[in-house]
Amino acid sequence: MFSAYDKAGDVSYSIGAFPTVELIKRRPEDVIGIALRSDLRMTDELAELLAPVREVTEVNDRAVSRVAKKGNAFIVGAFRKRYSGFPPGAHVALVHPSDEGNLGTIMRTMLGFGMTGLAIVGEGSADAYNPKTVRASMGAIFALDICLYPDWKSYARDRGEKKLLFMLDKRSKTLGSVPADGCALVFGNEGAGLPPELADEGSPVVIRHSREIDSLNLPQAVAIGLYETTRHIFAEK
Repeated sequence: MFSAYDKAGDVSYSIGAFPTVELIKRRPEDVIGIALRSDLRMTDELAELLAPVREVTEVNDRAVSRVAKKGNAFIVGAFRKRYSGFPPGAHVALVHPSDEGNLGTIMRTMLGFGMTGLAIVGEGSADAYNPKTVRASMGAIFALDICLYPDWKSYARDRGEKKLLFMLDKRSKTLGSVPADGCALVFGNEGAGLPPELADEGSPVVIRHSREIDSLNLPQAVAIGLYETTRHIFAEK
């Protein structure tokens, strides 16, 4: 069960207490197994958290070390990957993201701003269920609906929402000056950004910043985009 991770397979792993607890809380039906290190101190609180998956929980040092590889994890979980569509409306679309750590950070940020629909566009993109992604998300991945599209054409055909395209273009307007309610927030690859030809597919927008830097990194851009387009929801009343 706790073998080397296979991107093409149906199983992935949560490494560490926090993401594994989120897995158990949010998707217990997808849990295949939980492995604990023998030196983990079992508390009443932990026993209660593990109760829903008690039948598939075991003390297994080898399984933990095989999956975690480093010595700082005391618990790992094996679970079934899940991809699903989500209702029409606001969501984040990432076109050819390349870094699992960035992808996980974006997932956590999305959940923080109440955005739960994620479209990953392009074959060869960063793996949503790589254990590195799962860990970087701090378990937020288990609260998201994730849909994969092989290319932009298939994504655009399936998702009819207005699209805010975060890119430099002669038609780009400043983020915040374009209505964003119900829109898809579309971001490109960490290095190349969105291809210029996509500028006709929606409303190009930019995040203004000082000239002291060339650009924001992808997780920063997504965080600012989410903040700007959802702040009316979280504004103090």
